[in-house]
Formats: sequence, C-alpha cells, structure tokens
Amino acid sequence: MNLFKRKNDNELLKYLDEDELELVDQISIKETFQTGSFILEERHKNRDIFVIIKGEVSICILDKEKNEQEITRLYAGGTFGEINFIIPVQRTAYVKALNDVTIKRYPYDKLLEIMKDNYEISAKIFAALNDSLAKRVVRTTQDLARAINKS
Repeated sequence: MNLFKRKNDNELLKYLDEDELELVDQISIKETFQTGSFILEERHKNRDIFVIIKGEVSICILDKEKNEQEITRLYAGGTFGEINFIIPVQRTAYVKALNDVTIKRYPYDKLLEIMKDNYEISAKIFAALNDSLAKRVVRTTQDLARAINKS
C-alpha cells in the first residue's frame, strides 16, 4: 500500500508535486559518462543518490579471481546509491556505463537538508526509496531462485 500517487518519471522523486520537484531538482548535478566509464567504484564512501536520465548501467562486483560479475542492469528512470544514502557503508559494488549515460546526482548533504526542512518531501522520498529497494529485493530473490534451479 502506498500513501502517495506517482507524479513523474523520476523514480526517486516520483511522488513529488511540481513545486517540490523543482525545489529538489535545484540541487541535482547532471553528469554524463561514456560507454565503459565507471560512475561509482567499490569502496567509495559518498552517500549521494543517482537517477539514470538516459542510458543503461551495470551493477557489478569482482569475484575472488577478479572477474567481473554483473548483479543487475538498470535503465533510464532507475536509481542507485539508495542503500548508502540510508546506511553509511562503503559501496560494495561498482556501477559501469554500458552505453553513453546521463545521470542526475543528488548530493547527500543537500538532499538531507531539504528533507529536514520539509517532512512531506522527506516522507515522499523515503516512500520512493522503499518502493525501489523492495522491487530490487524481489528481483534479486527471483534471480537467485533461477540460479539455484539451474544447478
């Protein structure tokens, strides 16, 4: 059950009305990455949240033999960096551009400041984060079940 109605295509800010969206978008930093570029690397400690505007990224880890293992792919509208926004841990995977990618980065300190000053925006962003992470858990569980059934 969700208390909010979707208002736009930005997965992180999907429940914000036009005025709220304009306020939060003022802090965003638009960045572009070429195919093969690393957007985030393992062990980075920044707590920013990212929304893919255009393109496709791969979330990967390195196995014991240092081979790249893709965990999942994300597409335009998708978000990453949510876990570290909520819980301050070193990043456990890296994000690589699979083609030319445009993202909006929402700096942790600035987003937190807006959320502290506006509880309604805060509730809407946390509802969107909850949706995103819940969907990711379901997808990961399904992928794991398929992998187990193959072996």
